[in-house]
Amino acid sequence: MSVQLQLRLAALCVVALCCGCESIDSKGTDSPLIPNEQLNISRSLSFTLESLVAGAALFVIIDPLAPNWRIEQSRLDGDRYLIAMKKKRFTTGGDGEAAQIFSRRAEQLAREHGNGRYRLVGFTEGIESSVPFAQRVAHGIVEVEGAQPMAQPRNTGNDVRK
Repeated sequence: MSVQLQLRLAALCVVALCCGCESIDSKGTDSPLIPNEQLNISRSLSFTLESLVAGAALFVIIDPLAPNWRIEQSRLDGDRYLIAMKKKRFTTGGDGEAAQIFSRRAEQLAREHGNGRYRLVGFTEGIESSVPFAQRVAHGIVEVEGAQPMAQPRNTGNDVRK
């Protein structure tokens, strides 16, 4: 589970707990957590407060505006890079786009190194079983032609640590 999703779930739980503290009145009778009120948009269109809260919670969990794939890259050695991708757990489509996104990122990486050419060393795609939902993943290694060798850290004399 990603850190972002964990934070959203934690925030949702905190809000629910805070609201729950006020859901019991002083006489000991239960009142609903969400009041039975309606938001009237027009004469023919209204929404219950309950449906608005459910819609907001669903929006936070699914996050439809976030990118479908999270891409992480790391340099293995002088000219080889590992590109690892994970897909969002809740999406609508896009199951066959891993190779396209991987290729696009590899081309971008090659352009950043001035040549624009790369060689695909290996690519795998699959599904990672995790709780509560499985997640589509893809990994690949590319070799960028003309990449600069890894720079060694050097002391420039401006080091503030002593």
